[in-house]
Amino acid sequence: MIDKISIKPIARRNHLIFTLVGIVFLTTSLVLQQFGIKLPAYLLMLVGFVLFIFGIFKWQEPKTSLELSSSGIIWFHKFGSVLIEWDNLIDLVPLRINSSSGYKELHYIGVKVWDRTPIIKTVPLRLAKSLYHEYRSLLHVALLEAQYRNDDTSQLQEDAESWKTPSGEKIDGLRGIFAARLNQLKHFLGADLYIPLTALDRNQDDFLDLYKQYKEKVIALKLEQS
Repeated sequence: MIDKISIKPIARRNHLIFTLVGIVFLTTSLVLQQFGIKLPAYLLMLVGFVLFIFGIFKWQEPKTSLELSSSGIIWFHKFGSVLIEWDNLIDLVPLRINSSSGYKELHYIGVKVWDRTPIIKTVPLRLAKSLYHEYRSLLHVALLEAQYRNDDTSQLQEDAESWKTPSGEKIDGLRGIFAARLNQLKHFLGADLYIPLTALDRNQDDFLDLYKQYKEKVIALKLEQS
């Protein structure tokens, strides 16, 4: 049996500090207003409100963003989770695109799988909807990559409303729309799913080293059990 490894998202760091500082600033602003000190009070109120809202958004992030276990990798999102089983996982890779100055690194880790179907069929609807919108920025990146390659960009211009699995099964609704978006990105960015680097608790290279070491342990355990 292999111990699980939990990754805490950097996106949630300092959530308590931001929230408390925001409350302190807002409270101080109210006190200053009572003494007729208007301009500093308003400035403190504005900064305090921004910090408080930022802290609230950080609170909403899951405490654990990724979990490595003997069954696979689970990606936890504030709208649900996705399991990528080891048997279906090809690799986790850093992502980059071509640019006039060489290569541009993307702030995502690419997940490559053998078959996207298990992910699409089990992804929570709220998560599918959220990722569909979050990946809009990646669609723009894919368009730039396509233009750099002088490839046809027509498939990136329209949003499909359904997706067909490799076996020919048609998937409609939110899952179908989300799957179609992933299909658009796959051709130009090379991955099947995209995990933001803010989900990590360390730099990208260190995480990928951790993943590879863990994967080797999983493979070794399976060989022992076979």
